[in-house]
This record gives sequence, C-alpha cells and structure tokens, in this order.
Amino acid sequence: MLRIVFAAALLMAATQASAEPQARESVDAPERAGDKEDRIVCKKFNKIGSLVASYKTCKTVREWRRERENIRSNTNIGACGGTAEGAPCAL
Repeated sequence: MLRIVFAAALLMAATQASAEPQARESVDAPERAGDKEDRIVCKKFNKIGSLVASYKTCKTVREWRRERENIRSNTNIGACGGTAEGAPCAL
C-alpha cells in the first residue's frame, strides 16, 4: 500500500514539473504580429440615408490597402472606358 502512495506522489510530482516550463513559455512570450500589415484596423461608416445609424468594419492593413487600390483602378477604367485604344485619356 505504501508503494502505491509513493508511486502516485512521484507521478504527480513528475507531471507538475514537466507542465511548469510549458506554462511559463506561454505566459512569458505573448504572440505578436510579425508584420505591420497584419494589424487589424476598425473603421466606422455611416449608413447611407441615415444620420444616426452606422456600422463598423474591421480588416487588416493589407486588406484596406488592397480594397483602396481596387477602387482606384476601377475608377480609372470607368472614366476612360469609352475612349478608343491608344487615344489619350483626359483624367
């Protein structure tokens, strides 16, 4: 009987000793974003037709930049879409 109690105490001490370094690593080293473009930015927009109602959209810096570039490229296509190929665009 004494052997079982001793073995159980030894087993519990071994599991606690092996669990402590893992817990320290997770507490000491918080996860950080590696790139500034991975940071999340939230923007608040007013709903069209309402002075009070609004909504919030959260995206990464990279997603906001990509969306802005897509809007700019589509705007240029629409403005010059009716001109003949090779003709100058009056933007």
